[in-house]
Amino acid sequence: MSPKERVRLTLEGKRRDRPPFCPAIYEHKARLLGRSPSEVSRSAGLLEQAVLAEYETYGPDMLTVGIDIYDVEAEALGSEVWFPEAVDAVPIIKERILSSLDDFGRLGIVDVASSGRMPLVLEAAKAVNDRLGREVFVRGAISAPYSMAVELMGIEELLIGMIERPDEVNEFLSFLTEVSISYGKAFINRGVGVCVFDSYAAPPLISPRLFKAMILPHVRKLIAALKECGAEFVEYVIGGRTEPIAEHLFATGADILLCDFAADVNIFLELTKETCVLVRRNVSPVLIEQGPDEELDRQINSVRRLAAEHCKVIIGTGAISYNTSAERVLMVKKMCLKESGET
Repeated sequence: MSPKERVRLTLEGKRRDRPPFCPAIYEHKARLLGRSPSEVSRSAGLLEQAVLAEYETYGPDMLTVGIDIYDVEAEALGSEVWFPEAVDAVPIIKERILSSLDDFGRLGIVDVASSGRMPLVLEAAKAVNDRLGREVFVRGAISAPYSMAVELMGIEELLIGMIERPDEVNEFLSFLTEVSISYGKAFINRGVGVCVFDSYAAPPLISPRLFKAMILPHVRKLIAALKECGAEFVEYVIGGRTEPIAEHLFATGADILLCDFAADVNIFLELTKETCVLVRRNVSPVLIEQGPDEELDRQINSVRRLAAEHCKVIIGTGAISYNTSAERVLMVKKMCLKESGET
């Protein structure tokens, strides 16, 4: 069974040969080429090679094209990205370009064909999909509007605005939602899927009330637009302790939701009963990299049992660090899938 068939059957609630295994491989892709994240993130050819190396090395059931996930849209909107020379360092935004909500009107219009590294990532994603798209889902990584806003303004100023100037924040997020839709549509038009990232919206910094009132409407609009453009399914990714907003996550319209290793999975499983939504249950990336192995074994056994007992659970990991060895990731995959007979 191909990874694409496996994921599609899981989404349809039909019998699959085993649970999908979907590790979060971003900057770690660069390690597989012996290159730095900064090098790979600035070259369409290297990014394509890195994703192909990921598939060859780990055989994941879905692929995500991206290195520094949250920088690309902010860069396209005018932010400067710092690309460290250190082999294991991830690119980051140098400084917030907006000091207050009064400034957002000066942001330029994003052209996905020419702004920042958007054309580079789109080129790499299409190239990977042309090579592998018949057998595995290839997704482009896009930032949700709230996380994009944090990269542009900083979380403290944005939170103050959500309390004191909610109408202006909504206007700001509406503008950024259109940026996300344009970028996502560009992937879809190239035959590539999309995965929406929004980890800045995780509790405890964001309360359930604020998430429902000020973030959820924009995420719903984004995901609905992506599906209208032809996305077969959409995954919405927020890490951390997200059980306080779990019911709102299920209201986003996403087809796959992340339940990180620290979150209460039982709350998510209860919410799946009335929906077709899949839950990706993660193994801690710190345990994968560093151990202790007794705790890693315990966590893997728990995730494996969940996936065996619940057809709506798929197996994932938190973001694998650059310094994690390939052998550790392969060991985790083997342990997670050992009862299926796959090694």
